[in-house]
Amino acid sequence: MVMETTKKLLLMQVFAWGFSAQHVFAQAYFNGSVSEAVSGAKLKNVKIMVVNNRDTSYFDVGADGKYSITTKEGKNRIFAIADGYITELNSMQAAKGSVNKVDISMVSKSKVETDVTKRAKYEIAHAASATDDAVPAYKHEMDLHTKSLYTGSDYKKYAGGRHGEVSVISGHPVATLGAAGRLTAGSILDFGKWKLWSDLNAGVFSQYSTMYKYHVNKGDRYVVQVSTPAGVPVVDAIVVLKSAGEVLWKARTDNTGKVELWYMPAKTAGKTAKVRLTAEITVFGRTEIMDKVHPFEKGINFWIMDGPCSMADQLDVAFVVDATGSMGDEIHHLKMDLDTFIKTIALRNKDINLRLGSVFYRDQGDEYVYRISPFSSNSHVTDNFILDQMAAGGGDYPEALDHALKQAVLNMDWSSTARARIIFLMLDAPCHPDAPTYDTLQKYVALAAQKGIRIVPVACSGTDKFTEFMLRNMALLTNGKYLFLTNHSGIGNPHMEPSTDVYAVRSLLDEMLAVTSEFSVVPDCQRYLDANAVHYTDSLRITVDPFESLDSIQSLKLSAKDSAALRDSAIIRERGEYGAISWVKIYPNPTVGPLTINIQADIREVFIADIGGKLLQRFSCKKGDVLTPDLSAYSSGIYFVKYPTANGWVAERIVLRR
Repeated sequence: MVMETTKKLLLMQVFAWGFSAQHVFAQAYFNGSVSEAVSGAKLKNVKIMVVNNRDTSYFDVGADGKYSITTKEGKNRIFAIADGYITELNSMQAAKGSVNKVDISMVSKSKVETDVTKRAKYEIAHAASATDDAVPAYKHEMDLHTKSLYTGSDYKKYAGGRHGEVSVISGHPVATLGAAGRLTAGSILDFGKWKLWSDLNAGVFSQYSTMYKYHVNKGDRYVVQVSTPAGVPVVDAIVVLKSAGEVLWKARTDNTGKVELWYMPAKTAGKTAKVRLTAEITVFGRTEIMDKVHPFEKGINFWIMDGPCSMADQLDVAFVVDATGSMGDEIHHLKMDLDTFIKTIALRNKDINLRLGSVFYRDQGDEYVYRISPFSSNSHVTDNFILDQMAAGGGDYPEALDHALKQAVLNMDWSSTARARIIFLMLDAPCHPDAPTYDTLQKYVALAAQKGIRIVPVACSGTDKFTEFMLRNMALLTNGKYLFLTNHSGIGNPHMEPSTDVYAVRSLLDEMLAVTSEFSVVPDCQRYLDANAVHYTDSLRITVDPFESLDSIQSLKLSAKDSAALRDSAIIRERGEYGAISWVKIYPNPTVGPLTINIQADIREVFIADIGGKLLQRFSCKKGDVLTPDLSAYSSGIYFVKYPTANGWVAERIVLRR
């Protein structure tokens, strides 16, 4: 009897809520058809997206190409989403109870260029808030590879107690750019500074380790490299780290064939101490077991699996953006950067299936908690969705980050196979500081790793040290990278300096494009790489393009002896091609594995890193030494020989080809 009474009360409450909601949000009606613009054929597998001043809604189109939807009165923006097609936005003011007919025509994406009209209008509308006065003038004659961005009082003004040198490596001074590309940023790959990360955990970040327990320490890391017998990286293989049958971590191999695995049971009560660890690798329709896996301090674990060579052509990129009021100082610049980023990667990746999506979020009690634009291979859809968003709400410091990450990881339709899956997480505040919220956040960080989603945080103005600690752990646990906005643009409120030694500064747009390329470049089945897909980082000093044919090399008019050295870096520098000092001499390049590195200057350390910047080998040295590292165990791809000099870090690009 009590149960029946409770049910009746609940039904009455639901009915009352629905009745009042209809009065608060008066309805309007839309119907019409969706057809191909040229042939007039009705299109199937289409969704209608409706954006009004309150929320975003999605509706299915029937098999006959027709739709009939109920939305809210007021201004409604309506457009269709279909892979391979572009549609224009239909904006209409709908009166209460009105019936509005909107027929939508879609044009094949292959027949038209992306919509630049809206972007141009958007830039004009926001030009007043993005004047050149907000951007400090940069010195055009500056050596962008090695010198500090600011000197003297300017440097002190913007550096604010830096512990090391800041250098700019963008190809353009910020003052010369348009509305996009104005935000400046740096990046930290903690995989590339692993000892420093351990020192930070014991120092500045130690106070947060008890509050946010889902963090990684030096001894927690295990790395497995999976390749075919021919040396091709095995991408997107599922790898499970186990201890006595207990699953510790599950992730997928990245575009280099490596996977980052973590020993996490110590974070949970009742778990036993470390015992013999194993790894299960599933790919090519079968599972193989590594019966012993050693920690990263003892090196990478290599595994060879024979199978067909097939590289996934899928690339999924999602943008998760904090849209609360505190983001108002930077959000329109972020939107312009995302707009240009979308156009650029769509152009660069015509030969792969690029899908884009987005989640904008605020907080409980705001106009909305989150809005989603689902994945689509039509970049126009995501672009329009992002440009329509605004910053508002919030009020307190923490925001609904946990809700946003859950939606992005769990409820977006990530590809089952892909060369890369990336979330750019843009925010200036953490989640709410309570145990249930932390548990939710940690759950979906782990799920992101399982799905092979790499989280790339972008810390905006207002970020504090705890948020930095949390975001850098997210990046490590998902094989990502930490980005942060800097004061060098003069845009927005002050930006906190990250805890690191040195970092380079360039535009956020360049950073995001570089990360996307680093995470998605793979060799084909002949172990060749597309040179156009690689965008150089870390004050890189290129030798000769290793993708050039031998005929192209001869066109440089090198001597026969020089040609035999296979693009020796020192020879190119002596020719004045790059105006650089000969610190080392590296050959052969490309290589099938063995390298010779002649140390010709006062250099104490040399590192081997992969395309993402992860350190693989380290050598102590002095002037006159000859190092002979061997890359044969690694999969084909791009690697770097990196070393510190008096003028800053240098990275020589090496191609491993077999």
